[in-house]
Amino acid sequence: MAAGTSTNGASFKVPGRVGDGPIVGSGSYVDNDVGACGATGDGDIMMRFLPCYQAVESMRNGMAPTEAAEDAVRRMVRKYPAVASGIVVVDKDGNHGAAASGWGGTFTYAYRGGSMNATVVVEVPNLCVGRLMSQP
Repeated sequence: MAAGTSTNGASFKVPGRVGDGPIVGSGSYVDNDVGACGATGDGDIMMRFLPCYQAVESMRNGMAPTEAAEDAVRRMVRKYPAVASGIVVVDKDGNHGAAASGWGGTFTYAYRGGSMNATVVVEVPNLCVGRLMSQP
């Protein structure tokens, strides 16, 4: 397995700032025994929570990909209710899921199965803040 991530590019970079992309566990994370995660959103908040690391570790502890993604996003939203975040998680067997918060509309990702014949687009609604706050 492999994961990669990028930033908004040089035209949007503040001189001297290190974004969340190169921070292991923030923009992406992989453990071949468990699965992988890629993320986008407010990097200054996301690098404080390492949502990709958290999601992969949650899968290691028995959560399904969508459940692990939602848990990682909830952890950020509890402290930063307006955070824009989107994470996509896949386990070592190819099961995938995602969670998002703070987008104007839905968070969208696409994937291809092992045959590489068709691209499937998945729209992920933002998690409800009220629901987030009531979860353990």
